[in-house]
Amino acid sequence: MRQNLAALPKPPVPGGFAALRTLPEGLLVATLRRFLRSPTAVHSGLSDASPATVAELDRLAEQLRAYARIR
Repeated sequence: MRQNLAALPKPPVPGGFAALRTLPEGLLVATLRRFLRSPTAVHSGLSDASPATVAELDRLAEQLRAYARIR
């Protein structure tokens, strides 16, 4: 996640994502796990593992990796 954020041409929006660059990894992992189990994540679809969601996230990851390679 940190590598992908660092590869972005502009600072991440919302600005809270900038904290992902500085939080210790253990705290970051624990926080994200807790959030993804929360009702907010469930109702927003962030915890959804539908085939369409998985395909979209895979495509996004490919695009970020490609951008990081050319950078």
